[in-house]
This record gives sequence, C-alpha cells and structure tokens, in this order.
Amino acid sequence: MKSSDNKSGPPEVGVSPASRGAGVVLMILSICSVSYALVQSMVNPALEALRDQVHTDQLGVSWVLTAFLLSSAVMTPILGRLGDQMGKRRVLVAVLLLLTIGSVVAAVATNLPVLVLGRVLQGAGGATLPLAFSIVRDLLPREHVGSKIGMIAAISAVGGAIGLVVTGPIIDGLGVPWLFWLPAIANGIMMLLVFALVPETGGASGGRMNWTAGVLLSATLVLLLLPLSLGQDWGWASGRTLGLFAAAVVAGILWVMVESRSRFPLIDMTVFRMRPVWTANLASFLFGVTLYSALGFIPAFLQVPSHTGYGLGESVTASGLLFLPVMASQFVGGLAAGPLGRKMPAKALLVAGTVPTIVSFLLLGLLHSSAWLVSLAAAIGGLGFGIGLAALSAAVVHAVPPEHTGAATGMNANIRTIGGAVGAAAVAAILAAHTGGDGVPQESGFTTAFLVLALAGVLGLVSCLLIPGGNSAAPKAQETQAAKATKAEPPVLQPVEEHDLA
Repeated sequence: MKSSDNKSGPPEVGVSPASRGAGVVLMILSICSVSYALVQSMVNPALEALRDQVHTDQLGVSWVLTAFLLSSAVMTPILGRLGDQMGKRRVLVAVLLLLTIGSVVAAVATNLPVLVLGRVLQGAGGATLPLAFSIVRDLLPREHVGSKIGMIAAISAVGGAIGLVVTGPIIDGLGVPWLFWLPAIANGIMMLLVFALVPETGGASGGRMNWTAGVLLSATLVLLLLPLSLGQDWGWASGRTLGLFAAAVVAGILWVMVESRSRFPLIDMTVFRMRPVWTANLASFLFGVTLYSALGFIPAFLQVPSHTGYGLGESVTASGLLFLPVMASQFVGGLAAGPLGRKMPAKALLVAGTVPTIVSFLLLGLLHSSAWLVSLAAAIGGLGFGIGLAALSAAVVHAVPPEHTGAATGMNANIRTIGGAVGAAAVAAILAAHTGGDGVPQESGFTTAFLVLALAGVLGLVSCLLIPGGNSAAPKAQETQAAKATKAEPPVLQPVEEHDLA
C-alpha cells in the first residue's frame, strides 16, 4: 500500500521538468501571482471612488484596506501549512476560489459591510505566492529553483505596479465595480487552469493541523496590525491603541510557547531560529517598510495640488502611468536575481538590492521638483526591490525543510506585510505632523518621510549583512533541519526529503 502511494504521490516530484510541462506550470503560477497582486494594489488609489460607491466616510473606507490586510495576514501562514500537509495544488485551487468569490461579493457591494466581507474573502489570496514557491520547489531541481522563484516574485511585483497604472482607466472607462469584476474573471480562469494543469505536490508531511497555534497566531497578527492600521485615527497614545499592542505581545508569547511544545507545530520554532531564516525575515520586514510605503504614498505625493507651491498636481491616471518605469525596473531586477544568485553569494545579492532603494529615497527627498525626477528615482528603487524580494524569497525556500516551505514562506510574506503596516503608519504620522490648516501636508513632511525611509533602507542593508555569507549556508542548514525532521515525523516523509536533498 505504501509503495502504491509513493508511486502516485511524492515521487512525481522526480519527473523531469520537460515531461511535466514545467514551463506551462510556471506560466500559470506566475499569472496567479499577478492576479493576486492586482487585487492587492488596485484598491489603494481607488479609495475615494469606493467611498462614494458605498456611501461611507473616510474612516469607514479605511476598513476596505484594513480588512484585507488582517485577513491576508491571518490566512497566509495557515493556508501555507495546509498546503504542506494536504497538497499544494489542492489548497491553491481553494485559495483562488475564495479570491474569486470575494471579488464577486465586492463587485456587487452597495454598502460598506458587504464590501468589507468581499475584501476579507479576497485576503485568502495572500497564500498564492507561498504556495506557488512551494510547488516550484517540489517540481524543479535545486539549481533551477532560485531563478524560477525570482521570476515569479518579479512578475508579482510587476503586477502590483500594474494595479496602480490601470486603476484610473478602469474607473473612468468601466466603473468602480470593475475593479473587482476583472479580478473575479481572471482568478476564476486561473483556478480552472491550476486544477487542470498543475500536478499535485506535498501532502506527505503527516501530522495534523495545530489549530490552537493557528488561533493564537491569528490573534497576535490581528491585535498587532489593527492598531498599526488605525492608530493614526485612534491616537497612538490612546488606551485602545496601547491596549491592543500589549494584548498582541501576550498573545505572541502564548503562541511561541504552544508552538515550542507542539509535536506538530504550525511554524516550527527550530526553523525560525535558523540564522538564514531569522535574518531573511528581518530583512523582509525592512523591505516591507520601504516597499509598501513607496507604493502607497509616492502616488499621493504626485497628486498634491500644484497651488501648494511644490505639488505636481497629477491625476490618478497620470500618477499611475508614471509608475511604468518602476514596473519595468522591478521586473528586470527580479529576473536578474536568479542568474546572479548562482554566480555571487546571497549576501552580496541582497546588498545589491538594498543599495538602490537607499539611493532612491535620498533622491526623492532631495530632488522632487518634477514628475520625471520622481519617476526616475522611484524606478531606481524598483530595481532594488525586484532584486531584493526575489533573493529573499529564494533564501527562505532554500533554508527550510521541504515540509515547512509553505508555512515558512507564508510567515516571511506576513512579516513583510507587518513591515509595510509599520512603514505606512510612520509615514502617515510624519505627514500628519506636517499638515497645515488646508489639510494638505507641507513639503517638509514629504521630505522627512522620504529621508526616514532612506534610513529604513540603511537598516535593511545592515540586516542583509547579518545573513550568513556564501551560497552554501542555506542548503547546509536545510539538510541539518531535514535530517531532524525525518526523525520526528512519520517515515512517509523519507522519499520526499531524500529526493529534494539529492
């Protein structure tokens, strides 16, 4: 019985990429990542239009972003772990189904609660990238994994930039509901293609889902991200904000205690303590601070009215088009990360990704008198983001045992999201402190924000220097952890691990 199971399950991983149509699979996974990135980014520039669509106020429409953020943070690591245990294609199909249903619900929404419900369902799409990375790791030989993960990460980053470009034309030409109808159609098609053409991988890790750890991790993330997202409105020193932060610390401690004592942890703490993993997570947090802040408030800077004396007065559509160079540079950087990663140490590659982001924010802080200067400076940062995010994703995948790939990459994505929330909160606080009576931030507020983000880039550079040097560190750590996991987990894991480590 075991022999039969092995023939139909894990050893499928050993089939050559050509015979399994690996090119088709990679294309499908890349398009899935773009579909999710569009869902994530198109809403940001459309908040004013959405506020009118559902007849709410500024605080109410902020829940359109907050609900999506919280849902994605909670579901990403849990769905990643379920993919490790139940089969990655199966869970990816379920994720795309939830993403499609959520998009339909948001498209037909005429009031805020229904729109928020749709965004909560869409948040399941956060697991798309971790599951895609896990499938790539299972299907391809080790020497090809880094470059293909870099490609998918790069295409995903481009999808985020495309969202900023197309939002204005979609609203003007089709109407606000089509911000959700188009993703519903795209993700529905991708769900069918994944079901029909992507082979099943994973599902051999054994054990059971640790739902207690899942609840505690979810509580920790919600209690942390809620005040980070709404603290500006509540007041950073208010009892509600400080109380939620304190509750997040308590829930986080309980989560770590449960995970450390569990036979089947949701996130293996021994994996989390590996130097390649925790340093990559720290770097990912700081990349999140800079990346999501850039995507969120550079368009806002471009749209500042010209009557302020420094504003450029660009429209939503024009500010999106000015992000086209960013999209191109991110794509180039992400594609270059894979081949470069085979020729230079991981640490050097990550440093190569952080330096352009620092230069970018320094230029934005000092030279922002015209739209082309802003676009050029942002494109320099895009090159760094493309290289850095692709290299970080590959570093985490190579550093962890196969049976923890989905959960570990999911947490890495979550940590980047938390960094984004921290960065957005910091920028919002800086701009609020430099806002005059007309409600428009002063130029000094934007300048200060750009320079603070440059400082965050410097800290990101330091965190990359902490990552173990050389390309061999990650595989060695992985082999050590995989050997431990083989002793702790049921014997059915052995064929998958031996092949993956071969």
